Amino acid sequence: MMNNVSRLVFTALLFSTATFVQAAVNFSKNESYSQSQVSADIQGFGNEVIDQVGKSKYIKFDQQGTEYAFSIVRMGSNDVKYTGNPNDIKGIVFLLVRAYKDGFELPSQVSTFTPSNYNNAIKIVKMDRNDERPYEFDLGMDADKKLYIINSPTSVGQLQQVDEIKKDVPLTERQKKFIW
Repeated sequence: MMNNVSRLVFTALLFSTATFVQAAVNFSKNESYSQSQVSADIQGFGNEVIDQVGKSKYIKFDQQGTEYAFSIVRMGSNDVKYTGNPNDIKGIVFLLVRAYKDGFELPSQVSTFTPSNYNNAIKIVKMDRNDERPYEFDLGMDADKKLYIINSPTSVGQLQQVDEIKKDVPLTERQKKFIW
């Protein structure tokens, strides 16, 4: 049940344009984009974005009074166990993505980055086989090294880099007035 709720929340969150900021930043379409590209095809810029994300513990944004945050950490080559053909994962850089809603940690996901449909951006793509963890999004960075979640070429949500997020308040504390 909780996985379904978190899946719906993040799907609506990432694809909703209602509360995204119409920023001066413009991420144009990447004309050389191909679905078959992997991390190694944009490793220089991709590593630069992941390094920028790593300068703080979390990247976060607020939407209608709710705080959403991500922790994205590059995984080492020995951190991922793959039993298939090694050529299948050649050129892929693995990431561990953790998502939080008002401090509550949602299921973590093994991901990778690939070229994005947009210039100056990477796409975070899930690699877990569990389809109930859909945190896939385009992560852009401008010349000032500010990070954005990209909804469309002209609609983005600016991310704040922080080392602390809200603390999770247990359900029993949040709903104390309903507990007898």
